[in-house]
Amino acid sequence: MFGQLFIKECRQTARSLIYWVVVLILVFNFTSQLGDMEIEKKPEPGQEEYGIKPSHDPELIMKTVLGELIEEYYRESYTAYPIGFYKKVTLNEKDDKKIEEILKEAAGIDGRDDAGQLIEDWYTRQQETEEKELRGMYQEPLKVEPADSLTYERFGELMDEADKILGGGSDYAEEYRENSASEIMTYEDAAEAYNTLTEKDRLSGGYARLFSDYMVIFLGILPVFLAVTRGLRDRRAMMQELIYTRRCSSFTVVTSRYLSMIVMLVIPVLIISLVPLSKCIEYARTAGISIDMLAFVKYTFGWLVPTIMIVTAAGMLLTELTDTAAAVLVQGVWWFITIFGGIGRISGGMYGWSLAPRHNTEMNWQGFHDGFGQLAANRLFYTAAALLLVFLSVLVYSQKRKGRFKVRGKILADRKGKSKE
Repeated sequence: MFGQLFIKECRQTARSLIYWVVVLILVFNFTSQLGDMEIEKKPEPGQEEYGIKPSHDPELIMKTVLGELIEEYYRESYTAYPIGFYKKVTLNEKDDKKIEEILKEAAGIDGRDDAGQLIEDWYTRQQETEEKELRGMYQEPLKVEPADSLTYERFGELMDEADKILGGGSDYAEEYRENSASEIMTYEDAAEAYNTLTEKDRLSGGYARLFSDYMVIFLGILPVFLAVTRGLRDRRAMMQELIYTRRCSSFTVVTSRYLSMIVMLVIPVLIISLVPLSKCIEYARTAGISIDMLAFVKYTFGWLVPTIMIVTAAGMLLTELTDTAAAVLVQGVWWFITIFGGIGRISGGMYGWSLAPRHNTEMNWQGFHDGFGQLAANRLFYTAAALLLVFLSVLVYSQKRKGRFKVRGKILADRKGKSKE
C-alpha cells in the first residue's frame, strides 16, 4: 500500500505547476551563478598574478581592521549589516567619542586630524608606487600599525565594543574581522592550493561544495511552496472527508506524501549536478588526474537533503495544523534571517546551526575539514528535527481523521463528543 501511494504522490507532484516552477527556479539559479563555471587551472611559474588568499595572521588582521575603522571614523559614516542588508550608521557625539577612545588605545590615533593625515599618507604612497599595477585588480587597503602594547586579545575586546556601538553586523564583529585580512598569493601558495583541490578534494569535491553553496540558498525556501500546495490540494478539491475514511493508516498517507516530495526535489538537483560534474570529468581527463565521481551525490544527500527535509516537514506540519498557507510566511522569515544574517560566514569553515550552511569557494579544503564536525552535527540535527515534525504531522492528520482540527486555523475537539455531553 505504501509503495502504491508513494508512486501516486510522485505522479501528482509531477503534474503540479508549482513543482515545475520550483525546478525552473533551481535551473535558473544554477545557470546564472555557475553556468559559466571554469575549473581552476594549474598555476605556472612566471604568471602576472596568482590571486589573493585569506590571511589568519593576527598582526595583519589588526592592521587591516584598524585601517578600515580609521577610514570610517574619518568619514563619520560606518557600514553595518545588522540583518544582512546594508545600513549606514552615523553616530551621535557620545558614541563618536567612544570610537575615538578605542582608536587612541588601539592605534594611538588622537582625533580626526591624525586619522586624516594617515589616510593622506597612505594615498600618496599608493600613487607613488607601481604596486597597484603589479597587483592587477587587487587594491591594497589601508593598514595601520597597532599600538606597541596592544595584544590580540585586547584588540578583540575593543573591536567587539566598536561593533556594539554600531549596533552589530559591522566588519568589527568577530566572525567578520577574522576574515578581513588577505594577502597576495605567490606561485608556491597557488600551487599548494591547486594540489589540495586535486589531491585531497579530488577536484570534484571542491566544486560539489560550491554547487551545494549556491543550491542550498533556494532550497531553504522553495520546498515549502510544494508542501503547502500539496497540503491544501485535498481541501480545495473537497476530498478531505473521502481521504479521512480510507483504510490506509495516517502514517502511511503522511510519510508517502512526505517522501515523494523529498524524492521529487532531489531528482532535479542530481540532474543539474551532472553539468559541473561533466566539466570536472573533462578537465580531469586532459590534466591526467582522478576525481571522485560520486562527490556531487554525496554532497547532495549530506549537505542539501537535510535542508530539503526540514523545510518540507515544517511546511507540511503548519499546513496540516492551520489549513492555510501560513507556512510560507513562517518559512520566509526563517529563510530571510538565515541567508541575510550569515553573509559573513560564506567562505567555509563556520557552519554553526544555519539552515543553509555556506561554502562559497571551491577552495578552502582546510576550513571544511576543520569545521566538518560542526557541519555534521548541523545536518544530523535538521534531519532529526525533520523526522520529528513528520511524526507530529502524522499525529495531527490522525486527529483530523477522528473529527478534530477541522476548523481552519483553530484546534477543536470532536463536536459530536461535545454534543453528547
